[in-house]
Amino acid sequence: MERRISIYLTNLGKYVEGCLVGEWVKLPVDKDKLQDVLDRIGINEQYEEYFISDYETLFANLHISEYSSISELNQLAVKIDELADCDYEKLGAVLESESCMTIAGILEIIEELDSFDLLTEVDNDETLGEYYAEVGCIFLGIPYSISRYFDFEAYGRDIRLELNCCFTSYGLVIDNR
Repeated sequence: MERRISIYLTNLGKYVEGCLVGEWVKLPVDKDKLQDVLDRIGINEQYEEYFISDYETLFANLHISEYSSISELNQLAVKIDELADCDYEKLGAVLESESCMTIAGILEIIEELDSFDLLTEVDNDETLGEYYAEVGCIFLGIPYSISRYFDFEAYGRDIRLELNCCFTSYGLVIDNR
């Protein structure tokens, strides 16, 4: 799975003059490769400034501003690359459940990923109720013919309201912080 963050670096001076001169950069990028890109887009003594005019990432709530720090973005990209697949999905769910976050905030979330649970098979109140009924063994010893009258949706809704959780496209994410 492609986990990279890609940014489009644009020469600010050329942009102001009406020319779009830039290049896509996949992160993380080392200093030498970054310098090569800056050289190719004409960052020099005459044109000293650049900005991020576009970006691509799989995380919907990861917003990168025009002047985001490439150093911070590199650090974030390294941390994302190091995540196990299950933690990568968990991060996606957490970011989807949160409002727009700073890069520093996302780095903090990555350090706290163990404080979150992701139930990938739970996508609504009814499946949440069924999951907790099964895990809690609340029907142990009760015949199936009786248990099918149980309102799993209402039970799941009550659990959701008690927990700090949110449904996402990845499943249910529970914030245990």
